[in-house]
Parts: sequence; structure tokens; C-alpha cells
Amino acid sequence: MKSTTNRNALVDTPPPKRGRGRPRIHPIAPNLGPEPEPIAPPPHGRINPAAPNHLQAVQSWSEICRTKRPRAMAPSSIAANEVLWGGWCQWLAAQALHWSDASTNNVRAFLDGPAPSLRRRRRPPLNPARMSSLTRVRYFRVLKGIYENAVTQRWIEQAPTMDAPQPAYIAKDAQGAVLAPGVLERLQNTNLLRQTFAPSTDSYRQWWLLRDRAIVALTAETGITSAELINLKLSDLGAGGLNILRAMDAAAQRSLHGDEPNESTDLNVTKVSVDNPCGARMPRAPVVLTIAPSLTLQGRSLTLPARVCETLLPWVKLREHLFTRTAARLGQASERDAFLHRHSLRGPLFPSRQKRRRTAQSDSPHEDTQLPTSAAFYPMESAALYLIFKRAFAGLSEATMPEKGQPQDASPLLEHHGARGPSVIRNTLIQLWLRTLSEEEVQWRAGFKTIESLRVIARGAGIETSSEDDSQNLEHPDAATAPKHHVRR
Repeated sequence: MKSTTNRNALVDTPPPKRGRGRPRIHPIAPNLGPEPEPIAPPPHGRINPAAPNHLQAVQSWSEICRTKRPRAMAPSSIAANEVLWGGWCQWLAAQALHWSDASTNNVRAFLDGPAPSLRRRRRPPLNPARMSSLTRVRYFRVLKGIYENAVTQRWIEQAPTMDAPQPAYIAKDAQGAVLAPGVLERLQNTNLLRQTFAPSTDSYRQWWLLRDRAIVALTAETGITSAELINLKLSDLGAGGLNILRAMDAAAQRSLHGDEPNESTDLNVTKVSVDNPCGARMPRAPVVLTIAPSLTLQGRSLTLPARVCETLLPWVKLREHLFTRTAARLGQASERDAFLHRHSLRGPLFPSRQKRRRTAQSDSPHEDTQLPTSAAFYPMESAALYLIFKRAFAGLSEATMPEKGQPQDASPLLEHHGARGPSVIRNTLIQLWLRTLSEEEVQWRAGFKTIESLRVIARGAGIETSSEDDSQNLEHPDAATAPKHHVRR
């Protein structure tokens, strides 16, 4: 008789993998974990023993921010403030202090020191010994709001931020990270993108490489944000009043029948079987990308240049091929039509490579390793986007470096650039647009709802705007009020 003893009981369970199973690095973000324990108990006891724990203190202030009128604070801002409050409480715990026993000297010492490591950093800070002026302003704003609310609730007698000086705000610190000169041009180079994201087997098995090069090309041209990129759908692409699929089919039919022979619809690709496996065609009309409005940005329609279409359209055609293969495995024709209608145009333009757990509403019980999923294509996550751009920066650097050393054309080393992601590309494009286009054009391209948001970036980058010209006119009212002579016909 076999023993029923569990042989795996003595085997240690492996640590959770990084990713979905990884525990939160910061215990207070965003669901506010346990209060940090002080390293040593206070020598003379707590000054305010009736004060609640740090969770109730921040939740009380967050509720006020959530319901204040006329403008309530966004949930994302409230969550960020709670993370900052958690960093302050952890710093106090290392000093064997409760949050209600902090003094003005503690606030000054905290703001003059380094920023707490709230989460795993993607790059080292610019100054590891002291936090930036913008970070100090954010911390002081959070501490001031929570401690003043604690005084109102009669948890403490005086806020430690009352006698602490307001941190100075340096506009240069608010400037976002930008790419080194020459880096943006290589991110927009179609041939380098094809060399970086080149399939090792074929484009059908490694379909995500055509997706990744399209993501980088589209971001480097339009400056789209990560959230907008994830929320894009195939229906957001069009040409001449048609969706992009019908526009490419119409161009292919005209080329087949010999109509308009002087205008070629072939895409300029290096290897057709690799770079354009499904035979995508350039539409006759310009390709337009429509970005839906959000809470922070306005919607806009951007005309894509030919170099972006040479990378984007092959992926669109390959994406439709993957959907067609998925629908072909369904039983009835009505099920196939319903699947394509639900997922083709309405599905994400850049689906995730990762499969989701099967649900009871799955359309097919079979699996295909070459497809993202047998039921639907799911949107990507921001972490996956970061990995794509990380590979782009490293791959483009290696593409111009046949041997270790200086790259060709004296180009900057992409792999040594600290900031990687859509945000740094967006910041670089906005500053480039500010130097070459009007403020109204830049506001429309970037999607800002107010011109003041754009001028904040301009002031941080040291770029003169029309608002500065208006202030100069106010200093010279005679020039501003001088009569203008109009020529009458």
C-alpha cells in the first residue's frame, strides 16, 4: 500500500515571481497597508496619545479632497498623495516617532534629505543626497494638508508645518526628462526599427515584433501618451472616410485593375515576406489617427506621414490576419461574423501578447500558441510598454555599433540614456514643437486642454512664449496701446 504522506510538505515553496504575483513594494500604496512599526519605542511616550494611526489621518484628509467643491481632487492624485504620506511615516518610524509627534525640525530635516525609496526605481535619482525642489513642494503640500486637518479634528494642537518654511519652487526641476540630441531621429528611422525588431523565425510566429516597431514609430511621431496608446482601437485609424482596412482593400483593388498607374500603393519595405507578410497597401487618401478625449487631454486627429504608415500598416494587416485565423476555428458562420464584428474594429490596436485565464464565455475551446488568445485580444499594460521601449533604446544602440566602442555617425549611445518610455519621447517632441510651431498648434498636437499647461513646460525648458511677450507689453503700455494704422481699399 502506498504511503499517503505528502512528499511536497517539506519542500519550501518558491518565492513569488516578479509581475502579477509580486507583493507590493510599498505597503501603503494604494490600499494602505499596516502602519510602520518604529525601530525603538519613544523614550518618553507619545506626546499625543489620543491621535489615531497614520491610516485614519490620511483617509480623513483624502475624503475631504475627494468631496471638496467646486473642484474635487482626482483619484490618481489622492493615491499619489497617500504614497507620499507613507514615505513620511516610514521616515518617522526610523526616528522612533509617531506621525502626531513630529516637530518642525523633523519636517526640515526630512525635506533637506534624500527622497524616500517608495517603489522600485527604474533609474537612479539625479541627486541621491537631496530630493528635488519639485519633490519637496509635493511633500510639503501633503504634510501641510494632513496636519492642518489633524488640528481641525483636534488630534494635535499645532501643525509642525506651521513654522516650517515653504520650499522654494525651481521651474527647471519641473522639466521632464528629454532625449539627447540625435536620439529622436533614430527612433523615427524606419530601417533601424526593422533591424531592431526583426523576427528570428517568421512574422506570423513572432507577430509581436511588428506590433512593437509600430508602437515605437507611432509614439516617436505623435507623442501619444501611454494611456492613449493602450486605449487605441483599430477603428481609430481611417483614410478618406473609410476605416483603414477598407481603405487598404480599395487601394489593392485599384492596383489590381490598373487604375491610376502613376500612383503606386506599394509600401517601401526591405523584405516583403518579413516586413509586410500580409501585403498591406498604402491608401490613396492620407491616413488619419483619431485619439479619443480623456479626463486630462482633449481628443485630436493627426495625419500620419508615410514613414509611420510603412511600419504601422503591415502590422494592421497582420493583426487582421490573426483575427481571421481565430474566427476560422469557430463553428458556424454567424459565430465567425459576430467574433470579427466584436473584436476586429472595436478591439485594441496593439493587443497584449499575454494570454488571460479562460472564462466560461470563451468562443473556442482550442488553443493556438501563435495567437495571443483564442477568445479575444486584450489591451496591453504600461509595464509591457516600458519593456518595449527599453528594447528599442538598447537595440537601436546596438544596430549602429558593429563593434563595442563609439557608434557610427558619432550618434549618442541610446543604451546609456537613463529615462526610457513614451513620456520622455513626448517631452522631447513637445519642446521641439515649441521651438518650431505656434502655441495653438502645439497645444492641439499634444492634446492639452489649456494653454497654461503648455506654458508651464515652456517655462521649465527656458522657451519663450507669447505670454512672456504680453508681460513685456504690460511693462511698456505705450507700445501696447499704440494705434495701428489700417490701409483701406
